[in-house]
Amino acid sequence: MLHQSLNNAVCNLKSLIELNLLDIDDIKEARHEQIFNRLETKNNLIDSFKKNKSLADSEMRKLVNRFPNKKIEELLDDNAMKLIDDMRVNLKTLKELNKNYAKSVLAVYEFYNSLIESIIPSQKVGYLDKVHSKADLMSIEA
Repeated sequence: MLHQSLNNAVCNLKSLIELNLLDIDDIKEARHEQIFNRLETKNNLIDSFKKNKSLADSEMRKLVNRFPNKKIEELLDDNAMKLIDDMRVNLKTLKELNKNYAKSVLAVYEFYNSLIESIIPSQKVGYLDKVHSKADLMSIEA
């Protein structure tokens, strides 16, 4: 059960990494629809990863409770330790990809916001809020 849960978690992470690589390529090419189409799949993979990780954690806790005087490294076989290492490496890779993807998303967001600001004049209210009045919308600069 432990091996299966760990293996499934690693597979979930690998699939997420592949999808994030596709997202990074697609955002560079402005293929936003493909990115949105993958959201449900990514959310399902995240849920599956959480479930598999939780099952693996539960199995490891059972082992530790059964043998309280031993370290977890002594209780797990080489295959389980390799799967845990694979999971750790894949999580780090996914974190880096997410960080790079977030930078791209922020750049696109800033670009579209500056484009809207240059087309639709607005009035600043306070420090953060911008208000587009009806008169502003009527004087859209083309």
